Parts: sequence; C-alpha cells; structure tokens
Amino acid sequence: MDSFNNTSDLRVTSGMETNWRITSKWAMFFAVLGFIFAGFYLLGAIAIIPMIRMMASMGVMPEPMASLIGSFSWVFVLIYLIALGSLFFLSYFHLKFSNGINRAINFTDQNAFVGAWRNLRNHYRLYGSMVIVFIVLYIVMVIAVFSIVGSAGGNLNY
Repeated sequence: MDSFNNTSDLRVTSGMETNWRITSKWAMFFAVLGFIFAGFYLLGAIAIIPMIRMMASMGVMPEPMASLIGSFSWVFVLIYLIALGSLFFLSYFHLKFSNGINRAINFTDQNAFVGAWRNLRNHYRLYGSMVIVFIVLYIVMVIAVFSIVGSAGGNLNY
C-alpha cells in the first residue's frame, strides 16, 4: 500500500469533475433552503416573546412553568437567535462552497478550488461543534431531570 508523498501524484478525472458539479448543485440547493428557513426562523424570533406571554396569560401552560418561561423569555430568544445564526452560517458556507467549486471547474482557478474546500471544512467544523454542544446539553438535561425526580422521591404530582 503506497502513500502519497507528493500531491502531484493525484489526478483530476472527468468523473471527479462531474461529481463536484453534482455536489455543487446540491450544496446550492441546501444553501437556498437554509436561507429560506433562516428567514422563517427570524420571523418566528420576532413573535416568540409575545406568543409565550399570550400562552401564559391564557393558562395554556401550568402557572409555575409560565412564570418561569415568562421571566426568562429573553434566554429562549437568545438561544433561538444563536440557532438562527448557526443555520445562516451553515447555509453561507454551503453557498461559498458551491460557488467556489463551480468557479474552479469553469475557470481552472486553483485559488477558488482551495477556498471552496475551506468553506466546506468550515461548514463541517461548525456543524460538528453544534453536535457536540447538543450532546452536552442533552446529557446535562438528563442529569437535571434525574436529579429533580430523585429529590422529589419519585412522587411528582401532575
């Protein structure tokens, strides 16, 4: 099994270019879809605090939960906006990757090719960071739930 000591041993084939073009189209599709969803989420962020307060005043939520959520609604909006920013940047990196690959293939532009792959790397770096954060938050929430149930002696009244 030989390893590549020199990158000049690598060759770009027409099949690779075809795959890059197809991947570029899918990346553009997901970028546009992500921007559309980010716009919808932004509209939702504008409406979330009044909606939470309205639900609390109508009695849809239990009173302790309503007062807790109502007083910390800015935290929910902040988390929502961080998620919105993450979605925007994931879509942005997809867009930059798609445009860079197309430019690299159409104009044989090495700098565009390198930039495109850098943007795809940044996409996966952000996505991986988000997954790690969600796993940690999930573990913390599970521990919190078990500690609350344990301190209540397993007798929660609904």
